[in-house]
Amino acid sequence: MKEKLRYTNAWMGLMILFAIFFQSIHSMEHLVKQFSEKKCHHIYHDHKTELTHGHDGLEKCFVCEFAFSSYTPNAIKSFEFLQKEVVTSYTFSYSKAITQGFRGSLFALRAPPQFIV
Repeated sequence: MKEKLRYTNAWMGLMILFAIFFQSIHSMEHLVKQFSEKKCHHIYHDHKTELTHGHDGLEKCFVCEFAFSSYTPNAIKSFEFLQKEVVTSYTFSYSKAITQGFRGSLFALRAPPQFIV
């Protein structure tokens, strides 16, 4: 099992290296094509508009535009909050046992001093 995992990791690493290497070689191909083309010097006339030929330098290359990214699309989830009305009955009876539970301040609690000396 470890042997298979090791080969899988090596294969995935080689695939990423190939993708980067192939893009670099392809960009060199664009440079070679650009330098091997004949230079075009235009002679413009003020009184005429001439369209004799066109340039194809604005082509889109999908290999050159490829890039690795860490984007993972997330589905947008919406929540609908329901407000349920809870009916409670009020009681006005006070018990002595409940009110006798608090017997003053607890001095173990920490707080900032009331005044600075």
